[in-house]
Amino acid sequence: MKRRIWLVVRGVVPLLAVLAGLIGGPALLAWLISGGPFGWPHLLIGMAVAAALIAVGGLILGWALGKRLKGD
Repeated sequence: MKRRIWLVVRGVVPLLAVLAGLIGGPALLAWLISGGPFGWPHLLIGMAVAAALIAVGGLILGWALGKRLKGD
């Protein structure tokens, strides 16, 4: 049981770190560009950019796997 928890933690923590970076980077960039206090609009911009990056990455990965499996 203890080993399973450790495996879950080892998998979840890096994924959360990447997600925080994907959201935090664009949110901080939006905050630096617009100025003022950091708020919800900056966080929403960061989440939208992160979702777009994940979607584009998924489309590229799907295209590459489809091309590889078809044998082109």
